Amino acid sequence: MCRIVSYNIHSGVGRDGKQDYARIGQLLTETGADIVLLQEMDTRPEIRPTAQDIEDICAGNAFTLLASPALKETHGWYGNAILTRFKVLHTDSFDVSQAGRQPRNVQIVTLQTEKGPLTVVNTHKGLKRKERRSQFSLLHDFLSNELSNSDTPVVLAGDFNEWQFFTQAFRKLNTLLNQHKLGGTFPSHFPIFSLDRVWVSDDISVIDCKKLKTKKTRYYSDHLPVQLDIRLPDKPRVFA
Repeated sequence: MCRIVSYNIHSGVGRDGKQDYARIGQLLTETGADIVLLQEMDTRPEIRPTAQDIEDICAGNAFTLLASPALKETHGWYGNAILTRFKVLHTDSFDVSQAGRQPRNVQIVTLQTEKGPLTVVNTHKGLKRKERRSQFSLLHDFLSNELSNSDTPVVLAGDFNEWQFFTQAFRKLNTLLNQHKLGGTFPSHFPIFSLDRVWVSDDISVIDCKKLKTKKTRYYSDHLPVQLDIRLPDKPRVFA
């Protein structure tokens, strides 16, 4: 089994107003996660060394961090990141920023698990509906190409910022991957909106998929983390 957690960590700032990557890193180790997809990782404040932020979120040596900055400044960066216990085979990212809006990207990492390679796709979409539609289209095109040209299983997760309850925004993505619905994940103290979402390719068996609602997660961020337990195939996919 492989355990994956996706978490918008709100720059490490909890609902109690405290910025603390160390407590989030400890929480992530307690989940037993093998892979963590982070959104809103922020090392820009000059009052903290970037290296310390990374050590804290990694809980020392529990994880390796792979950064995918959407914004880079003199002191640090802001954007997506992936934490992993596995060997890294390949990393990439592509820009889905829209004119006049905050920069956004999609992070792609292929890891060597005990059952073979796994590609995880980490993303954080924009706040405006039109912005997100363009970003969803770019993501669909990337995944369509990825699934057509590779036999590596794929997990897609992140903060999609889609507020509508009966949205059709994921219709095209759902033709490529299988979405596992989680219910509301935002705001963390009274989750109503399904902002954080998960998809897997056909060759992945989902053992469990749930949001983590505990005393800690209710205030460590404004989003709840989501946890996905999967079983990878014994053999690569065979395309017709």
